[in-house]
Amino acid sequence: MKIQCDSCGVAAATVVCCADEAALCARCDVEIHAANKLASKHQRLPLDALGAKLPRCDICQEKAAFIFCVEDRALFCRDCDEPIHVPGTLSGNHQRYLAT
Repeated sequence: MKIQCDSCGVAAATVVCCADEAALCARCDVEIHAANKLASKHQRLPLDALGAKLPRCDICQEKAAFIFCVEDRALFCRDCDEPIHVPGTLSGNHQRYLAT
């Protein structure tokens, strides 16, 4: 499972903007952060680089955890999050955040 861009919702996200708390694809990152001088100063981190700094998934204990679920109080990798938090189910409505 790839993390989708929070802006366009179509492309895979390549960076996380700490100030906006948003995962963005390369195209949206350039468009949004070129808008003004203040936005251009936002710290952005490549999603690939985050994997080495993040703790392991609470389910599989192997992969880097990219998602924190408030209700489960657990960290999930992309592969473990998808089958647990299925849209249209009770767990699909859990508050989940990109771990950065």
